[in-house]
Amino acid sequence: MFPQEFIKLMIHNKENFPRISSERNNTATVVIYLLFGLLCLAMLSLFVGVPLSIQLEHNSSLSNREMIFDLIYFPLLLWGIWGLYKNYERQKHKKVILIAVDQDGLHHHQFNGTVQSILYKDLERSKEAYVSDIDRKIGTKYSPGYIFGFKNGVKVPLHFSTAENGLSYIPKNRNQLIAHFLQGAALFCPHIKISPAVYAENFINPKTFEFDKRAQRKTYFIALILIIIILVAIDLFIKYTKGFSLLF
Repeated sequence: MFPQEFIKLMIHNKENFPRISSERNNTATVVIYLLFGLLCLAMLSLFVGVPLSIQLEHNSSLSNREMIFDLIYFPLLLWGIWGLYKNYERQKHKKVILIAVDQDGLHHHQFNGTVQSILYKDLERSKEAYVSDIDRKIGTKYSPGYIFGFKNGVKVPLHFSTAENGLSYIPKNRNQLIAHFLQGAALFCPHIKISPAVYAENFINPKTFEFDKRAQRKTYFIALILIIIILVAIDLFIKYTKGFSLLF
């Protein structure tokens, strides 16, 4: 991928490898926080409203059993809410406020000043068949996909964003961060094999390590068109078999 002379030069002159820091995507972060807040509000309304609606059905007065239930249930509910709030306060100090990639590796800067790093020098070869040294896990409806490497014989997630509801950090330049990390891994750890799927999934040229934003937009546009075609086809099928349309 690189001439041996160039690799040796870069290894001995790591200071020439630039540092790239994340740029927070404020719009995406606000949307996630808003959705998280609405979810919390909906859950609170559910836990408060359902018992009261059952008890006050048909404007009936509260029985002694219902009053005893309320005296136990609502203090426990408040205690649970307080516990969740205190847990959030503790976790808030660990939330990521900056992600950086430099000549040493990937760094997560946390709110409390701690820096969690994954260094190139700590990356190891994969011991799993058909799994590259740096590979990616495909996301499911239960968990998002992510890139991972190997350290101390186990998989280590390489996160270039964090989506933890109230502690989310979404960078604008996530793909650039990934590209820069892969370039550093290729330069400073030439023994590490990077899966072609990692490059393809993030629209990164494996030769130049440049993020192809045009290819990303083209792929997303094609995917959108295919989704529209599938929805229209399903709607037409329903219309001519059931006699009604969902879209038109």
